[in-house]
Amino acid sequence: MNLPNTLTLSRMVLTLPALVLLMTGNTVGYYFSFVVFLIASLTDFFDGRIARKRGLVTDLGKFLDQISDKILVTSIFLGFMALSRVSLWFLFILVTRDTLVSGIRMVASSKGKVIAADTFGKIKTVSQMTLLILLYSSLLWGIPPKGLMLWLEIVIAVITAISGANYLHKNLDIFWEGK
Repeated sequence: MNLPNTLTLSRMVLTLPALVLLMTGNTVGYYFSFVVFLIASLTDFFDGRIARKRGLVTDLGKFLDQISDKILVTSIFLGFMALSRVSLWFLFILVTRDTLVSGIRMVASSKGKVIAADTFGKIKTVSQMTLLILLYSSLLWGIPPKGLMLWLEIVIAVITAISGANYLHKNLDIFWEGK
């Protein structure tokens, strides 16, 4: 297990304490959840950089990175939905996109092809993590106001949907290729 893969796995491990702390219903829990979420998010930034810089990019790392991103982001969004800070329709778009992309990756994998994150996928991840930071900020300090958060949800839902459509479009050929 190399350092980038360890960082990626730590993102999955940090998800549960971040979610549990978010669900405490008190400001202290929210602050600690925010700190744990930020640490987990930083692992996403560093794992890929270290892997590329040190020549440690592996298929396992590409696989784990996608899974750990989905676990962290979806779990914390679910927490915010439980706090009535995120809409159900938003989570529907997020989960639908992620399921579609995971399905595409499974079919590709069965044909010996690994599909790494592309630019749209990275933009989607950064925008979703930014929204999560803003949700924490809104919860803790009231900025941005709750009303503005709906508009941000809409924008990020569109980015998320475009990212999913892009993965589908770029990889349609895997459904018609022979094994």
